[in-house]
Amino acid sequence: MNLKNIHNNFFMKVFSEVVNMKTFVKVALPEELQNQLDFTELTFDPTSYVSEEYKSSFSDMVVKCRTKTEELSVDIYFLFEHKSYQDEGVLLQLLRYMYLMWQKDNEEKKPLRVIIPIVFYHGESSWQIPTQFIEQFPIGNELKPFMLNFSYVLFDANAWDWQAESSRPLKENIYLLSAMLLMKAAFHKDLNLIRQVFELWRQMGFIYEKERVAFLLIYVMETQDTPITQLEKMLEETKLKGEIAMPTLAQRLREEGIEKGIEKGIEKGIEKGIEKGIEKGYLLDRQDVLIMLLSTRFRLNDDEKKSIREVDEINKLTAAIKLFVTAQTKEEVLESLKAVVLESD
Repeated sequence: MNLKNIHNNFFMKVFSEVVNMKTFVKVALPEELQNQLDFTELTFDPTSYVSEEYKSSFSDMVVKCRTKTEELSVDIYFLFEHKSYQDEGVLLQLLRYMYLMWQKDNEEKKPLRVIIPIVFYHGESSWQIPTQFIEQFPIGNELKPFMLNFSYVLFDANAWDWQAESSRPLKENIYLLSAMLLMKAAFHKDLNLIRQVFELWRQMGFIYEKERVAFLLIYVMETQDTPITQLEKMLEETKLKGEIAMPTLAQRLREEGIEKGIEKGIEKGIEKGIEKGIEKGYLLDRQDVLIMLLSTRFRLNDDEKKSIREVDEINKLTAAIKLFVTAQTKEEVLESLKAVVLESD
């Protein structure tokens, strides 16, 4: 399993919801920028602009809005650093996006858009890369006026104080706050912070949001070396126990009628992914497991469920379950499942 894709898919799913992005920019952007921007009709550009050279390091997201007074078009260009270390290519990737967009505006004879770059980082160490383009050049002040320069907004999860007054807007969006805290904990194996997330769920009644809780717990199990039994214990410690408080994968399996699939234990997880999350579970009924997993992240119609149930060979279903971990759409999983079937015929 590719850990990069786990973080990338998690980030994209959470932040591609308009309500979450609107909340986040209120926390990430300096107040003077927020005062100039109109987020009323915030929209997303579905295109990725990360160059092939940097795809192993970054994911990107473009949010479009306008200025409040001049009503100029504004691109908020997000770069998500999803490696544990820092890549200095971030500066060139930001510059590349700005150049491509301004070149497009010029060709279409439009006013050049305003572009605000943001870097979202949640790696192991504090961010060390310059936040101004010109800072990478060892030159004196005499030359600086003749050099290209721009700044980007940095959101470093390591330095982020989620209990500070500036993070208050997040308190009204527990799903987003939980996701950001789990990303903050991802590279540090910070079980204490995860316990605090569980405590927030108890205080705010979020535990009843079963689909969202299941999604967040999948991310915990994919990024932490924590067996499901330990997670259950942590939930009990925060007084989230019993049938009400356990819509984890184990509870999801019970709800789908496949609790029988957790009986005999396994020796190896799916490349430290889903099966590691259910560490000692033996998934006897992989059809139901695949349907359950896809339903957690996507919607499945009856025909799609039927197509999965028509596959009765464990190795074929296991391959699809492995792909689920890194797939960004359900179609990727379903099409690959069909391809496997065709290859065996």
